[in-house]
Amino acid sequence: MKPLVLDEHIWPEIEAILPEIELALIPVGSCEQHGPNSTYNTDTARAYGFCKMIGERFGNQALICPPITYGISSHHMMFSGTITLRSETFISMLQDIAIALTKHGIKRVVYINGHGGNAAALKVTMDILKYEYQIDAYFSNIDGAIYAEGITPEMGWSPKRGHASESELSQALAICPEVVRENRQKGDLVEDFIIRGPGAPFAFGGCSWDWKRDASRNGALGDARLANLEDGIRLNTIALDKVERMLKFIIEKR
Repeated sequence: MKPLVLDEHIWPEIEAILPEIELALIPVGSCEQHGPNSTYNTDTARAYGFCKMIGERFGNQALICPPITYGISSHHMMFSGTITLRSETFISMLQDIAIALTKHGIKRVVYINGHGGNAAALKVTMDILKYEYQIDAYFSNIDGAIYAEGITPEMGWSPKRGHASESELSQALAICPEVVRENRQKGDLVEDFIIRGPGAPFAFGGCSWDWKRDASRNGALGDARLANLEDGIRLNTIALDKVERMLKFIIEKR
């Protein structure tokens, strides 16, 4: 099916098919450094591209909205060019978009998140929309745990992967290859990464932290040189299948 992308239509076309729309998908990204391995819009491009791919499975049932191109990236501000929003600004923007959509009769909104740093604010937003505005709102991340089952020891991938690493950039190669640089580098990890790993002091808690000081000196985790299209397609398909199942549940049961 052809995905229903808001940016590609005029208002009379959207008005004519509003009765068919079951939910709106809102891609959520960031404008932040991804080491020497991919561009600032990596998270936004992955989220938007992912929405278009999932839209092929739902057609006019899912309205794909323009992406949110800024997110919560305070921990990346030590790297030049990163732009972050304050949490209250980000949460207000998420709310305003949902409220606007429901005024057009769209009953449910689903945020598709490409940046892990947005997750806490997204959860707060879900509660505000549900309990203060009676709006059915949901979100899903598109990487990390959602496709973890597809990463096996035989692949030789780094245990401390994620941001700008082989996992994220393999997925990017499958969705938005234009953001990925050819001459990729291994992450220059700080030895005592305070939030990740078996000995990390905040692995089961939390704190405010800076990416360059506390995680990676060059802004990347893992080893992006291992990123490849084949694994990217496979892992992204796992994520697509899980999000499809979630959306079907929302449409049929919620």
